[in-house]
Amino acid sequence: MVDTDRSRKLESAASDITPKTLEAAKSAIAFCCEEHLRWSDLFLERLETISDPNLPKFTRALCLTMLGHLPTRPETCPFCIQYGRDRECRGCGYALTHGRCDEDVSAFSRFIESFQELGRAIYQETSKPASDPAQTRVILQEVIYASIREARRMTCKLENASALDLMEQKSRYLKRMICLLPLELFSPEVGERYRMVEGSLEDYW
Repeated sequence: MVDTDRSRKLESAASDITPKTLEAAKSAIAFCCEEHLRWSDLFLERLETISDPNLPKFTRALCLTMLGHLPTRPETCPFCIQYGRDRECRGCGYALTHGRCDEDVSAFSRFIESFQELGRAIYQETSKPASDPAQTRVILQEVIYASIREARRMTCKLENASALDLMEQKSRYLKRMICLLPLELFSPEVGERYRMVEGSLEDYW
């Protein structure tokens, strides 16, 4: 069931974003997508030549690169652009609906903390993939191609997006991209960290 009161609050919060701010956020998000696409091409080329013993390292590098190019930084958020810095979040609609991003209990703080913990777990992963090398390569190739499709789709949706649309699409993009992580190639700890991020995204927007 749709929470109409919440929907109205989100629509009201987004309605105060200026066209200039919206375009700045779109440009920053587009840059993240472009960088992801550029690196994805490099990973596809490298996958063809990587040796079997180096597949775990390749897998970690791919996943960390995917996470690193997601639009999580302040410059990709229209609210941070418009209300941050000299305005110190005064009047920020995101702060009113989700809590200030610098508060421990805010929606963004919960997300970014779990997001960083997921990245740390991937970086520190030491277990070997359960799949054989051939199957691992198939899985990784599918992940790369799927992430390319998502990045291109997000780029296409930016052009005509309103501020409300942008926040909704950004939230969905984060969910879809994180969902692409090949959890079957990692230990249960990474899977647990993934589920924490997944849960925190429910209130991201």
